Amino acid sequence: MDGRKLKIMVEIKSVTDYLEHVQAFEQQHIAQWIFRGVGNVDYKLVPSLFRIDIQSTLTNWDDLEKYMLQLFKREARPFLDTLPQDELELVTLAQHHGLPTRLLDWTTNPLIALFFANECYDNETDSVVWCYGFPSTHNCHFESTRIDRRLTLEKGSFIIFPNHISPRITNQAGCFTEHMLPKEQEPFTPFENQMDGLGLFDKIVIKKQYQKDILNQLYDLGYHHGLIYPGLDGLSKRIKYEASTTHKRSSNPEQLKRYKKK
Repeated sequence: MDGRKLKIMVEIKSVTDYLEHVQAFEQQHIAQWIFRGVGNVDYKLVPSLFRIDIQSTLTNWDDLEKYMLQLFKREARPFLDTLPQDELELVTLAQHHGLPTRLLDWTTNPLIALFFANECYDNETDSVVWCYGFPSTHNCHFESTRIDRRLTLEKGSFIIFPNHISPRITNQAGCFTEHMLPKEQEPFTPFENQMDGLGLFDKIVIKKQYQKDILNQLYDLGYHHGLIYPGLDGLSKRIKYEASTTHKRSSNPEQLKRYKKK
């Protein structure tokens, strides 16, 4: 049976719940787990390019993609310190700056994905972290190095580990999945519903009433806007968060007892 049919959905209430679930993931037969956090539990794994109404463009996916990338490449030059070295770096740069592409953003860091899932905690929706496990092809050993696992991915995998053209890619441990263009104007089948490939999906749901607490727990662990969005924008967002977001101040009876003894 294709692994994608075995989609598991769990709910978590805290960072501890989340890590317990993620750390129990299959590792021996999976080369790499990647994670994507989004603020709406109903979100489908559809790259931004395929969210365009292709019928209204009076063209097809292939021509639309080529045209948009051509425009971006031509008009982005005044804003670039260095030019993209190849087509993949061009697409990565375009995706990074909001151009619709065939790429889906992921991260290899599950806590980064959890931050993205809960960043807008005041929305009236449950959020989700999608987890995708790409299978090992030859190194399903009981023990191995991480380099050995990574080499599996680097040989023809559709998981792309981009050049670090931005501090955000570095801090967010960013990677992408690259998806095939549908024929002509055919709709894109969401990644989680494609049954012609390998891999495992898990879907971790965070109810809206737990999102603020989880974001505060992540802040205490060093996962905040200043880390996720390095630069002045992220710094400003972190300071605003510190000034405007309340958090629960729990008490530890054992530590409190030691404190009072002093």
